[in-house]
Amino acid sequence: VLHTNSFIEDPTRIYRAVRFATRLHFTIEPQTERYIRHAIASGVFDRIQTEMEKTPALQTRLRRELKYLLEAAYWQPALRLLSDLGGLRCLHPDLEMTPVLHLQLRRADRWLNRFDRAQSLEHWLVLLEVLIAQLSPPDRHSVAKNLQLPADTIDRLTQLEAIESHLQANLPAADRPSQIVQQLQAFSIATLVLIAVRSSRPIRRSIWQFLTVWSTVKPPIDGNDLRKLGYRPGQQFKTMLSQLQAATLDGDVRDRASAEAFLTARFPL
Repeated sequence: VLHTNSFIEDPTRIYRAVRFATRLHFTIEPQTERYIRHAIASGVFDRIQTEMEKTPALQTRLRRELKYLLEAAYWQPALRLLSDLGGLRCLHPDLEMTPVLHLQLRRADRWLNRFDRAQSLEHWLVLLEVLIAQLSPPDRHSVAKNLQLPADTIDRLTQLEAIESHLQANLPAADRPSQIVQQLQAFSIATLVLIAVRSSRPIRRSIWQFLTVWSTVKPPIDGNDLRKLGYRPGQQFKTMLSQLQAATLDGDVRDRASAEAFLTARFPL
């Protein structure tokens, strides 16, 4: 760097140092590393937190550096180096790379590669959500807002505590596939991944089965078939198809014949 206070003047240079060092398999020069640690010890990141709302340019640069780092193939060693230097404090003074957080990030990466192969989600952003989710619920919202993250990300992080509490209380009691699907079908893949990587093994297993199997199950009869069977279109169709879906998930309906028998018993013409 040009002078002692380079990292104090622009803390995002710490992220660039980590990114280039990791990408090029270099080691940060000892004097430069001392400058980095001096900048962090000086409280520069605490100042960032108080000035973030007044400096949109800093928000933009910091978010951009996080994106560059988290979408790179070398994001894991880069995060470890950044944490070792204390650089995660740019997000929050309490944020650091713990073994639990590292495991959650690796899980999130695997799940995203498994369930979003088309890259319809921004994977770097979900990884960032996993990082921010380590903070207390009030801090999650403020950090995401300071970074000017998308509205759905801010909403997800804000509602995460309530969603996790609800699923922890209700999902273990669901002993049929249809009951699990009813609990999970309202959530996006990004939300389910965020919840799964932070949850206990039983909840994680239920979410995995939902995404791999149960979310793709369709009843053997649809709305057009209902009309052909003589049922009149209306609000009842939604109830009929919903019950057919549940019965198919639970194995009570296996083919068209058993579906028609189910309808005859539940919804006689």
